[in-house]
Amino acid sequence: MNRKFLYDLLETHSISGYEYPLQKLVIKQMEKIADRVITDHVGNVIGICNPEAPFRIMLAAHADEIGLTISQILSDGRCLLEEVGSITPGVYVGQRVQIITKKQIIYGAIAKNRQSFDRKVEVKDLVLDLGVSTQEEAEKLVKIGDLVLHDATYRVINENILCARALDDKIGVYAITEAMRRAKEKKAKNGVYCASTVGEETTKNGALVAARTINPHMAIVVDVGSDTSVSPNLENGNLNRLNGGPILATGTTMNKKLEAFIRERACKLGIALQNETVVYRSYTDADAIHTINLGVPTTLISIPLRNMHSSAELVDMRDVEKVIRLIEDIILEIDENFNFNPYEG
Repeated sequence: MNRKFLYDLLETHSISGYEYPLQKLVIKQMEKIADRVITDHVGNVIGICNPEAPFRIMLAAHADEIGLTISQILSDGRCLLEEVGSITPGVYVGQRVQIITKKQIIYGAIAKNRQSFDRKVEVKDLVLDLGVSTQEEAEKLVKIGDLVLHDATYRVINENILCARALDDKIGVYAITEAMRRAKEKKAKNGVYCASTVGEETTKNGALVAARTINPHMAIVVDVGSDTSVSPNLENGNLNRLNGGPILATGTTMNKKLEAFIRERACKLGIALQNETVVYRSYTDADAIHTINLGVPTTLISIPLRNMHSSAELVDMRDVEKVIRLIEDIILEIDENFNFNPYEG
């Protein structure tokens, strides 16, 4: 795997609704691979291989990351914050942060109000410290609406473990792009539509628009799934872990015949699968995509991840490689004759 593209993604900010700096990198990479690259007004980037093929496979992963935004500048120069996406407020306390202004990136730190020391931290308790003492000084540096995110770079902890902010879901964007590249090199016949979507952490509207644009015959969503083996509260049931292989979702929104096909292909490849049950919603782009038009046969393949929505998310690159291999194989082996209808065939 060529990891430079992945590392470039991890070094680029893409808070939900403001994914454009990262999406420009995706466009540049997809232009090296795809026959055609298209964009839309909401910010999605879609790389297309074999646009004339009758059978369209959508690959989707979201480019956006969670973060904070400045909601108020106080008289003492500190700033109050609102969340962008579902954050865990406590992980921001005592952390260095980047502030994305219209002119430049500046730096600050997150503290919490003294009144909140005796209870669980909420977003309203977080304050941004810019190292100034007055509202006037702060307003020379930042504006309401400026974006705030962890000041954290990626680290390769050992040969296989990658630690970074926003591996959710930049690792998925990397995986689907690489899977498309490999499938094209092997002369894939199907139409492959690789969508780096926006807004998954907030509205899911990016996936909705992308799916309507593509009108796919099937969709593979790649996201991350929690490593539950490290949770002290889960002693029974399915325990997913790093280096345990791809996590395949099963449940109400997933096409059962597509799921069976993927399990068969994984077995032939010698790739062990882990499992995730989706009863109501998966809280991924799959929730939007599978409802488009007359319904899109959809599956969700997740990469095991620790410390979700923190500045130190962890993935095992051996899992990433297996996800890429599996998706590449699906692209090459499935065709327009596959019947997704559970009542037929």
